[in-house]
Amino acid sequence: MSDGAGAIACFSFDNMGEAAEVGTGSLAGPQSRGADPSLARGYPAVFDLLERHAVRSTFFVEGWNGVHHPDEVAEIVRRGHELGMHGWLHEEWGRLDPAAERDLAVRATDALEKASAVRPRGFRAPGGARGAQTERTLIDLGYRYDASLGDGMRPALLPSGLAQVPFVWPGVDGFHYLAGEPPAAPERVRDAWLAVLRRAADRGGLFLTVCHPFLTGVDAARLEALEAVIEAAVAQPGVRILTVGEVAETIAARA
Repeated sequence: MSDGAGAIACFSFDNMGEAAEVGTGSLAGPQSRGADPSLARGYPAVFDLLERHAVRSTFFVEGWNGVHHPDEVAEIVRRGHELGMHGWLHEEWGRLDPAAERDLAVRATDALEKASAVRPRGFRAPGGARGAQTERTLIDLGYRYDASLGDGMRPALLPSGLAQVPFVWPGVDGFHYLAGEPPAAPERVRDAWLAVLRRAADRGGLFLTVCHPFLTGVDAARLEALEAVIEAAVAQPGVRILTVGEVAETIAARA
C-alpha cells in the first residue's frame, strides 16, 4: 500500500461482551443486561466518538454474541459500520484443528448474519494468528479478507484470492495497556500512534489500529487519546479513512 497512492487510516475494534470470558470458563454465561462494562459503557462511547467525526469502522465480534446479544450486534450495522467475525468464543484460533475451526467458523458466521441481516465478509483471528486451514475455510464461507497477523505483515492478495489486511502489535491498544504494570499512559500511546500516522501520511501506506471497547471504550483518557488520533487522520490532507473491508477492496483492485 505504498505505491504513491497516498495513505490510508483504518480504525478497527475487536471483541464484544462476555464472549472471551465465557470461552475461558471464567464466566458461565451472559450476565444480566447492563452488567458488562464493554456493552454498557464501552460500545456507546466508541459509537459516539466515531459519529462525532463521521468515521466508519470495522468491528470484529465473536459469533456467540449473535445469539446472546443480537440487538448489540445489529446496532453495529445499523450505525453504518462494518461487521466482521472474530471466532465463536474468542478461541485461540491458530491452535484449532481443521474440523473444529470449520465448525466454529460456520456457527459464528451464521449467528452474526442472523442477528444483523448482513453476512460478514471479513475475519480477524482471536489471538491474532490464523491456522493452516483458515484461508480455505474463509474462502469456502464466502469471506473476502482476513485481518489477522499475516505473511510478511503486509497488505496483499493471497494466492486463493483472499485479501490480507494485517495488523501490527504496536497498533493494538492492549499491547500498551495490558503489557506492563502500570499500563502505558494514554498520552504515550497517542503520541506513538500520531508518529506512525505522520510517517504513513508522508510516505504512503496503511495506518491501522485495533482497539477494544473493554479497554479503550471504558476509560475517558484512553478515549481522548484515540480521538486525538482520529482527529489528526481526518484533518490530514491525502489520508483516506476506510473500513477494513474497503482496504481489502483496494488490495483486490490493485492485484
